[in-house]
Amino acid sequence: MKSQLTNHRVDLQDCTIFYQQSTLESSSIPILFLHGWAISTEPYQEVLKLLAQQHPIIAPDLPSFARSTYSELIPDYLSYSKILLSFVEVLDLRQFHVVGQSFGGGIAITLCTLVPEKVKSLILVDSTGIPAPSIPEMIVRRAIEMTVQIFLPRRRLKLVDIPLVFSYNLLFNTANVIQGLLISLYEDISHLLPKIQAPCLLLWSDKDLTTPLNNAQQMAAIIPNSQLITVEEGLHEWGLWYPDKFTSLILNFIDRVEQY
Repeated sequence: MKSQLTNHRVDLQDCTIFYQQSTLESSSIPILFLHGWAISTEPYQEVLKLLAQQHPIIAPDLPSFARSTYSELIPDYLSYSKILLSFVEVLDLRQFHVVGQSFGGGIAITLCTLVPEKVKSLILVDSTGIPAPSIPEMIVRRAIEMTVQIFLPRRRLKLVDIPLVFSYNLLFNTANVIQGLLISLYEDISHLLPKIQAPCLLLWSDKDLTTPLNNAQQMAAIIPNSQLITVEEGLHEWGLWYPDKFTSLILNFIDRVEQY
């Protein structure tokens, strides 16, 4: 399968969703990829292209971030999920795998409970959804991670690509960047975890300081039919620095689910 990604948009009633898509084949179940807080699909290009070599990919910029315009404040995971549900209905996706990284994971969890019949599998990558420490403590943790990540691979990604899209969102989507941070830190959706019906893979760095491994262990203990895989590489955004390992773990899990 070709890994070429093309740009598209969907105009909903109150929101325009920009998304990237690879070739969609009627016989293949696509992967819906939900990115992390305050960025967009742009830093994930290598990841998306690797996934698209084996599976159709649909990767939206989340509502109000980057090219997906939305003028209102989005208060919680449920609101994000309802917008994305409208998006997948317009695309007529009858079934899909969901990959959610960090903030995208919290949205993916909620989306799964809204349309369980549509979700073939769920992959949560260093996901939010369990409340974090206070903002001051989180600032310290993120400062440590950012310092360590300077020495990891893909320097341009860290020093140019991510800062550019983050700066754009902070400047032009300020309210939802701040609100998204508060959702990530404080909204507790652990009550939704037992309702997840799809096979679930939790992928986590054991060095993650933003959403610590303890969060993953709590989730894995609650989510039925779930599996936790930890990696030694990276920190909270490890998948961006080690895309080959990241995507191979995702694709292996999806293949097992589809063969079952």
